[in-house]
Amino acid sequence: MKTCTEILRKSGLFLALVITMIGTNGYGQTKLAAVEVNGKWGFIESNGNWKIMPQFEGLDPFSEGLACAKLGGNWGYLDQTGTWIIQNKYKRAEDFSEGLARVIIKLPDNDKWIYLDKEGNQAFNNHFENCQNFSEGLAAARTGKYWGYIDKTGIFIIPEQFEHAEKFTEGRGRVKKGKTYGFIGPDGEWRLTTPFENIRDMKEGVAQAKGAKGWGFINESGAIVVELINEHAEPFSEGTGRLSRNGRWGYCDTEGTLIIPFQFDNCKDFKEGLAAVKVNDKWGYIDSAGKMIISPRFNSARSFSYGLAAVEVNGKWGYVDSSGNEVIPCMFESALDFTIAGD
Repeated sequence: MKTCTEILRKSGLFLALVITMIGTNGYGQTKLAAVEVNGKWGFIESNGNWKIMPQFEGLDPFSEGLACAKLGGNWGYLDQTGTWIIQNKYKRAEDFSEGLARVIIKLPDNDKWIYLDKEGNQAFNNHFENCQNFSEGLAAARTGKYWGYIDKTGIFIIPEQFEHAEKFTEGRGRVKKGKTYGFIGPDGEWRLTTPFENIRDMKEGVAQAKGAKGWGFINESGAIVVELINEHAEPFSEGTGRLSRNGRWGYCDTEGTLIIPFQFDNCKDFKEGLAAVKVNDKWGYIDSAGKMIISPRFNSARSFSYGLAAVEVNGKWGYVDSSGNEVIPCMFESALDFTIAGD
């Protein structure tokens, strides 16, 4: 197996060849990743062939069949063929979530956020100073100083009253009201208040919280399940949460048991059974038992998505499979995760 470094020595010819390719799978190929070549972004298929040639100033991964794309300084939305479904005329555009996406438009008095449907129509007439993606049928939004939650008709189901509000996860929205911090339900009633000013969203039944001595985790009832003594605590994924202590990272379960000891320089979430970890300034991948599956040899590494992970060697990005084989050579300036582009 050739290394990324060996391939890079010949990448000039290979790059010229690949750029001329168009994917042969057509509509049957639905997994695409955004990559950057010579300062332009396009989408490749999981075999490395181009699906949408590099031509854009910016791209986001596909969400609900459409991808945000920037061209001529403005954002719009593409389908998997590279056709503009929603024309690029917005100052900023965010991913689709539950059938709606938020974009920034320019108005005479100020820039405002609105929501679009997948045909590019404004979903409702309301404009917002700020807002977030829809989650569990609601979206945090504000027209003035305070935040509330709207439904998909743009009506505030939970009135604007919070200094801070985040999206709903697992039936709870994280908010701050006055000196009260915690979570509300979709009816606007408090589900949990905490003494901690720094908390994060509930995920897999637990949330990060920061006390006087550091970070840990609390459960849905507010009980501490991981002592608040860590330098960092990151959200749970596939039953494990990331913690750092004394400059080293490890993993715990939702009961607070340390299942992979503090031993890594850095680490990322488990995805598809593997997690990227940093050892002696190089990244590799471990399984859920902490066994090193792909030896640390990359300068940077992303999480697995649909069987492939983006990795970087000497400033160039490519993709490896779950055995560490280089499926797509390291030849891109940047590379994002594979996502489903459409049917």
